[in-house]
Amino acid sequence: MGASASTKALGDFDSALTNSNTTGKLAVTRCELLVLPPEMLERATHLRALSLEHTQLQQLPASFGCLELLERLSLAGNQLETLPLSFHQLKRLEELDLGKNALRSLLGNFCDLSALRRLFLHDNALEKLPREFGALSNLEVLDVRSNQLRRLPTSFPCLSTLSRLDLSRNKLRKLPDAFGNLCALRVCNLGRNMLQELPEFIGMLGSLEVLALQNNALFKLPASFAELTRLTNLSLTGNRIECFPGAQLGALKALATLTYAENKLRQWQPGERNILLDEDAPEEDDVVDNAEEEAAGDVSHLSPNPLAALTTVQYLDLSDNALVALPTRGWDCLAELRHLKLARNRFQVLPAGVGKIPKLERLDIAGNKFKTLPASLFRSKTLAYLDLQQNALEEIPDNAGECEALVRLVLTRNRGLRGLPASICRLSRLQELRVDKSCFLALENDQTAFCRAVPFFSAE
Repeated sequence: MGASASTKALGDFDSALTNSNTTGKLAVTRCELLVLPPEMLERATHLRALSLEHTQLQQLPASFGCLELLERLSLAGNQLETLPLSFHQLKRLEELDLGKNALRSLLGNFCDLSALRRLFLHDNALEKLPREFGALSNLEVLDVRSNQLRRLPTSFPCLSTLSRLDLSRNKLRKLPDAFGNLCALRVCNLGRNMLQELPEFIGMLGSLEVLALQNNALFKLPASFAELTRLTNLSLTGNRIECFPGAQLGALKALATLTYAENKLRQWQPGERNILLDEDAPEEDDVVDNAEEEAAGDVSHLSPNPLAALTTVQYLDLSDNALVALPTRGWDCLAELRHLKLARNRFQVLPAGVGKIPKLERLDIAGNKFKTLPASLFRSKTLAYLDLQQNALEEIPDNAGECEALVRLVLTRNRGLRGLPASICRLSRLQELRVDKSCFLALENDQTAFCRAVPFFSAE
């Protein structure tokens, strides 16, 4: 069966080779080619583009370098462990895909491929890159995710034209000190490595727009991080940064998306001892909403709200941390914030100011210890999705019906919640409502009828 399939694949390759004389392109994929006879290569020297993806190739002929006119080559999804010595003769290669093979190393002369612009090495078993790797001076896109890299060569920062880099899912513990020299870098994924710190001068990456650092072992950000002023998307999820780096993050005036979940975040300011923060005295309208906060003695007027500087952020995720209190002021400064996730912390009091975030559409505060909510939250004219499940809520503010844009409301797993305010029936746009059965059974008849009319209603 295998021999027959291989023979057929060679026949297909031979036919495709004959038809490629005018186009200069050849593609044979998803078959049992197994080997590439040298005599066939001799007839393929005219090719400019060659694709042999998922053909179960285990090795390439020693003469593979004779294909000197190749500009695009894909050998993805095979079983290659090494490349032939002659591979470096493919001097015209601009795009090379070696993803999903079994490569453990690359020869130093691989870096003679100086015309390379796009290089894909993902899903191999590479433990290191050649020390001459920086000689690939025209490289623009590099994908080395899902390998076994423990370090990068010293020459790596010489890749001055590199704009997209994916090094995720490796075993990197440190980046080269000169990593900031990658002046053209726009998108960088370093997620799921073992990085404990970033280079001191990482702020030199002046073109950087997207930076993924999730699931590393970072415990701080260097001061120069504040210089990444073009950064729009930043992921810090799954690290060990226990104190919010407000000085660095607040300086990122292009930032639109910030994910800071699962960091064991405990403090808003260095030396803080689980207190609420404030910027100024309460406004008169907030006195009632803030009464519980002040009565508990949890308000500090000494420290500013570090979140208030995130004026351009549209998506902010602080879920799954160890925070016990939220800043009480400055929420209205978050002028572009649309989605706020505060789930699974230890919050007991939701500041009234959260309801004054001007464009807030989604709020997730599930899995905390809230007993009450400020009335200001339901005065929002933009809030459409509100997740309050798994708290300690005993009541919902009487003015809940004022939240006219509300589409989805989740109230399950609040054991002390017995009933809903009468104004709930005014939520004319509500499409989904989830409550506990004990809450539903305590409702008045008109409220029961309203709930049953909601398209997606459940009483668990």
